[in-house]
Amino acid sequence: MHPKDLAAKYDVKVFDSPSAAEAAGFQLGQRMSPRNLWNRDSAASAVLFDLLRKKKSGEVSEIALVLETASVAGAFKKEEDSSQ
Repeated sequence: MHPKDLAAKYDVKVFDSPSAAEAAGFQLGQRMSPRNLWNRDSAASAVLFDLLRKKKSGEVSEIALVLETASVAGAFKKEEDSSQ
């Protein structure tokens, strides 16, 4: 499945560049540089499902994918610590 279709299915934001994700307040996480488009789709799935697991467990509050031509990365916002 195309990464943008996966993102839409799981209500995940998509950015075109790491700087756009950082400007929106996201931290960059796992990054993969696959050899071709099919591998990029597979890499995006792996990154996305790892982020979904972290979101479900409460480690992060929001997740996103950064889709560039030659790479895919995960991005996230951590849960705010209310004790500070």
